[in-house]
Amino acid sequence: MFKKSKVFVLAAVALVMLFSFVAGASELDDRYVDLDGDLLADVPADPKEWQDPRTLIFAYAPLEDPAVYEEVFAEFVAYLSETLGRPVRWFGVKSYAAQVEAMRAGRLHISGFASGAVQDAVNTAGFIPQTAMGTENGMIGYRMEIIVHKDSGINSVEDLKGKTIPFVSESSGSGYFAPRALLYEEFDMLPNRDYDVTFSGSHENSILGVLHKDYVAAPVANTVIDRMEQGGRVEDRSTWMNVIYQSPLFPVTAYGVAHNLHPELQEAIKQAFLDFDWTGTKLKEQWEEDRFVEIDYKRDWEVQRVIRSGSAAVAELLGE
Repeated sequence: MFKKSKVFVLAAVALVMLFSFVAGASELDDRYVDLDGDLLADVPADPKEWQDPRTLIFAYAPLEDPAVYEEVFAEFVAYLSETLGRPVRWFGVKSYAAQVEAMRAGRLHISGFASGAVQDAVNTAGFIPQTAMGTENGMIGYRMEIIVHKDSGINSVEDLKGKTIPFVSESSGSGYFAPRALLYEEFDMLPNRDYDVTFSGSHENSILGVLHKDYVAAPVANTVIDRMEQGGRVEDRSTWMNVIYQSPLFPVTAYGVAHNLHPELQEAIKQAFLDFDWTGTKLKEQWEEDRFVEIDYKRDWEVQRVIRSGSAAVAELLGE
């Protein structure tokens, strides 16, 4: 348990103020400029620096077998080539670091960055997120929920003080980093000071633990609850479960362009994504979504920035 001294309290307050500011402030590399405050790199002021490549390079987030998704995206890449009037080539990246570096170095022009990599791509590679997969209702993502059993007597997040919270694992985003950071950022609750920690091993174990009253509460991804309900592994949630906290929507893979592409080309690429007809395509076979929708980085990735800054603050306070 922490022993608060005046120094510790002042340091904690300073950290809260610092990270609250950082979550909503630009963190762009010094090579970029953000004059309009959208947290994205502006198009270079000098038109001579605008890039208009004869061949455009497209990449999707790194996977174990990039060739599989090269086939999935083949129709879309061909459509981009026809729509933009120039060849578009697939680039199978092997890691997030390589993907970010390729855009920073000017070797990658159009890309889909996984949600957790978007912030790094924006800040260090000048990535401009434009669209994401979605439906007529907008971007499809997921939310972290803290669930409790209806009979637990727990009615709010504050009621968890002094209790044991089962995180999923130390590598889980929605089951560890997100809830730990959000509990601190929004409720000033720290592990080992305000609550004890255990690990369940999976979202499913956490959900079943609450169902069977082995855990008083658990932070989980709501999409996992949906799958377990649909698969008949748990009863309808309304019969046994309450939600005492729901996070903002966690965004999905963002598709966009390098900041220094010619502004007209950037707009043409964005419009091509928005106009693409998914009907009968391999993209539609692979995903439940049925279109690309416009996104707003400053708004849609705010929760990710808060989680990152909160995680850094918690780690600092815990001496990790």
